[in-house]
Amino acid sequence: MLLALSGCLSAPADLDSGAPPPAGGPRSAVDDGGTAGPQPSDAELLPDLWSDVPIVIGAGPSGLAVAMDLGEALVLEASDVIGGRARWAGGFLYMVGTEEQAAIGTIDTPELAAADWEALTGAAPTSATRTFLAATDGIRDRLVGMGLVLRLDRPEPVTGHLRLHAPTTLGVGLVETLAANLPEGVEVRLSTPVHGLVFVDGRAAGVRTDAGWIGADTVIVASGGFVDRADLVELHTGWGPGTWRAGDAHGADGAAVDWASASGLGTAHLDAVGAYRDVLGIAGADGQAMGRTSSFAFPWVWVDGSGTRFVDESATWSVLLSGLVDSRSNVWAVTTHESIAAAVSEADRPLLVEGEAWRCADDYAALAEEIGVDSTALPETMASVAELRTSRAADPLGRSFSTFPSTDGAPCAFRPGSIAAKNFGGLAVDDDGRVLDAAGAVVPGLWAVGEAAGMGVPGLGGAWGFDGSLSAVLWSGWRTAAGIHAER
Repeated sequence: MLLALSGCLSAPADLDSGAPPPAGGPRSAVDDGGTAGPQPSDAELLPDLWSDVPIVIGAGPSGLAVAMDLGEALVLEASDVIGGRARWAGGFLYMVGTEEQAAIGTIDTPELAAADWEALTGAAPTSATRTFLAATDGIRDRLVGMGLVLRLDRPEPVTGHLRLHAPTTLGVGLVETLAANLPEGVEVRLSTPVHGLVFVDGRAAGVRTDAGWIGADTVIVASGGFVDRADLVELHTGWGPGTWRAGDAHGADGAAVDWASASGLGTAHLDAVGAYRDVLGIAGADGQAMGRTSSFAFPWVWVDGSGTRFVDESATWSVLLSGLVDSRSNVWAVTTHESIAAAVSEADRPLLVEGEAWRCADDYAALAEEIGVDSTALPETMASVAELRTSRAADPLGRSFSTFPSTDGAPCAFRPGSIAAKNFGGLAVDDDGRVLDAAGAVVPGLWAVGEAAGMGVPGLGGAWGFDGSLSAVLWSGWRTAAGIHAER
């Protein structure tokens, strides 16, 4: 439910009447992107509208969370629906020490989670990480108090610990629960894109919209990440065209990164992109990554340079396992030409052109030579796969026998591609969410939360991120609202 706040915007006549601007309001030259040019006249220094309450850019989970605890806010959302990418996601939340864990006899603490953090994310926990982990049980209690029903989902594929919680109503349920608990002082305006930030005397002074400059004392950037922007993803990750794709088409347009570039704001850890390994990341005939096959077919096994398997391939739809793959060199997905052809959609079959990312050979020994892995071990690995499949024996790595591919046919291998899922870097912020400029100084009046700030603090997710990061998104929103209140 969206609750409207009447009277939060003042017309420009209120400022033109000779009355002084509201406290902290515009005072001198406007910087809405660093564009050089003549200084504006005094009349041009007045915003078209003035917001009496903080402006929040974005109505995803972090934007809704910060608005909720501010009590009064104007939330501007570019799309015609709230929730951002979370609305279409599973709603997973990484949390420790919860009642759901205790109900199945699991004893877990923030300290135990911190000890696992480097294995999960590729980097040791920071002080902000430890603060987040200590807050997760409280996040759980608050969500349940709002009426959200949570369940334990599945073990982490790296540590085996049950820490991933999910709403029974998935991401849409999380979003709608947050919206239903917004206070009356929050107005959410849909279909209202923000085109840029406005600064006066080095202070955030509002935003640019289709209606003009809306002035405000406080601006919170909750506009999401940039994983739908090929130019930014390829620039900051080094992924080449045709080797990756975005996970969906909802949000993540990189607005915060564009504003940082235009206005001299700091950024951090932009290379930390949480990605899933695309099980059919073959570049097609047009150079672009082919469409994903069935998520549950898995007609392949993954090997590294030793020619041996190292992961349960049926659990690879995970940011955590992407880190495991990235930590190894020369990883290939091995199967047969027949298995690939059966899994590929009819529309994509014309793109099955053997090339740099996809190799085939007459037998597994020859294929090993072709892809540069151990030529003795690879045939043995594939023979063991055939044995597991036909004998229905337990796989040491945990994969179900029924999902193993047939090894009969022309052997092929391809390099797994990436599906960009979320950002763990973004605008540089301090531990309370204040945005920093490129020199590391606080920009007064400007805050950032959620994915726009790398899940709240860039670097929180280490080198490759973690599953269940919606809990960090919520934590960042609630933490930043507390910081804003403390400054008032």
